[in-house]
Amino acid sequence: MKKKITALILSVIMIFSCGAIPASAADIGGVNTDNLLTRALGFLVETLIGAVDFCLGENESFIKEEDFVYENFFEGTKDFIDEAKEGAKWSLGYSTVSLVPENFKDYDLYLGGFMCEKNMFTNDVREILDDMKVRVIALNDGSGRGTAVFATVDSIGVSNGDIRHIRGLLKEYAEENALNSINIFATHVHSGIDTQGMWTEIIKKWPRNIMSSALRKSDWQLQGTDPEYMEFFYGRIKGAIEEAVSSMEEGEMTFARKDIGERYFYNKNRPSATALDTELKRFTFTPDNKEVSPTIILNMAAHPDVAGLAVGDEVNGHGVSGDYVYYIGETLNKAGYNFMFFNGAICGIYIGGVKGEEERRVDGPANYGREIGRMVLSLTKTEAEIKADSFLSTPDFVTRDEYITWYEGWTPVEETKVEPILNIRLQKVDFKVTNPLIKAASKIKLVNYLVKVKGLRDYYLTTEIGYIELGKDIKIAMVPGEYCTDLAYGGASLTAEGSILGKDFEGKTLVDIFGEDVIVFGLANDAIGYIVPDNDYVMALNQAHYAETLSLGKDTASTLSKAFEEIAK
Repeated sequence: MKKKITALILSVIMIFSCGAIPASAADIGGVNTDNLLTRALGFLVETLIGAVDFCLGENESFIKEEDFVYENFFEGTKDFIDEAKEGAKWSLGYSTVSLVPENFKDYDLYLGGFMCEKNMFTNDVREILDDMKVRVIALNDGSGRGTAVFATVDSIGVSNGDIRHIRGLLKEYAEENALNSINIFATHVHSGIDTQGMWTEIIKKWPRNIMSSALRKSDWQLQGTDPEYMEFFYGRIKGAIEEAVSSMEEGEMTFARKDIGERYFYNKNRPSATALDTELKRFTFTPDNKEVSPTIILNMAAHPDVAGLAVGDEVNGHGVSGDYVYYIGETLNKAGYNFMFFNGAICGIYIGGVKGEEERRVDGPANYGREIGRMVLSLTKTEAEIKADSFLSTPDFVTRDEYITWYEGWTPVEETKVEPILNIRLQKVDFKVTNPLIKAASKIKLVNYLVKVKGLRDYYLTTEIGYIELGKDIKIAMVPGEYCTDLAYGGASLTAEGSILGKDFEGKTLVDIFGEDVIVFGLANDAIGYIVPDNDYVMALNQAHYAETLSLGKDTASTLSKAFEEIAK
């Protein structure tokens, strides 16, 4: 058994290496040979990894459908309203705390988000470059339907099991304070402490857990995350939520959105997807109490993945950083604002336009974040007003010769008042797991997931989607993973001509369901990985289809589309 599993794993590693080599595209008789080769490679990969999965045994995280219980779920507001209650006002509370313990070296901690062979695939935490935070807002529209809580963690992702555990710790508090939902997101930063468990001490834990699973000895398996740190993590988030709820103040909310162009975003590794979300979307809450700081809530769509990587031959990847998100917050804090952040549809989308002479890897995201922060503060300002404000117009980093001043030709956008209407609805969804790599990862028990077993070997992951209405016309979809932007707004990968399988995507986009101005909050209440169109799904393990390796499977996108159609009804 041991030799068989080892041989199969080595085969998979060889496929990873081969998959990185691009095939030469050619059309023979109208057939794209590149696509055929990629699909054949995908079939081979799935077959080999499926054989590995077949050898592994289920553990206590695999629960028969009739015994499965999904605890600590919040439905949201039971009734939706179209008009604000007479005399109603917004109330918002804010809190933020560090998720880095002072004695961080006493824990078994690793960076989540990438693996470096120079570090033997284990990026243990050795220094703190800036910070890893949780930011929380508690929001109430004065309608008497309760308070919604939103927390965002500087992390690669937070699993639904851990989120529901935090909700469980707040169960009595939620009842006493009429919380209609507790929603926890991740910024998807690739240089935060790993809170999922996949980026752990690979050489030690992965072989042991694989062998334990094969021998049906799940009690020998090691947890991916440090249990003591996770207790610290849970407690900090619980405390931050309680602080946000207790600090609520009445005030007004406004909204502005501006397209800043493709210079600041680019599609790094999903060439078939053509949509980009290049907007900054800003909510501003101004409290009636002038002694309380106003809060800016920002939504944009780009991976915060730069800070933890190595620079040249430098062996890095040991420093905790909040990446560009931290530096947007730093800039807004200097201007007197609290800062809240929601990432968007980020499958394949990364930051562009990073400027400045970079001595350290973190300097790139720092420069990017500070510049985005100035843009956020300037959405409604004219170019002349920006130039007259030294804080906005003066970059605080050394510029290169080709530096382009961000506000040249800048035009302001209109800011609108948001009526005190908050409708929110959460819905449970079963996603069928068809990706054998995810099945195998679940069996080696590094990540805190509960798997619903239907029939003999049909596996499902139960998680949540959500829908929010703010005011009379702002619509937000909460997606539990890294959503392909085409699925939100339309794009080439949804078409037969632009997809690997040569057929159209049969589901609806979020624009089809909710309208063209719909906003995406990604990594919402779970981190289920990449969500790519069914018709463009193939596990070829090459750069163009890298996302499929970390996707639940070939039906994930259409399942999500149908679920959003249901929630829309």
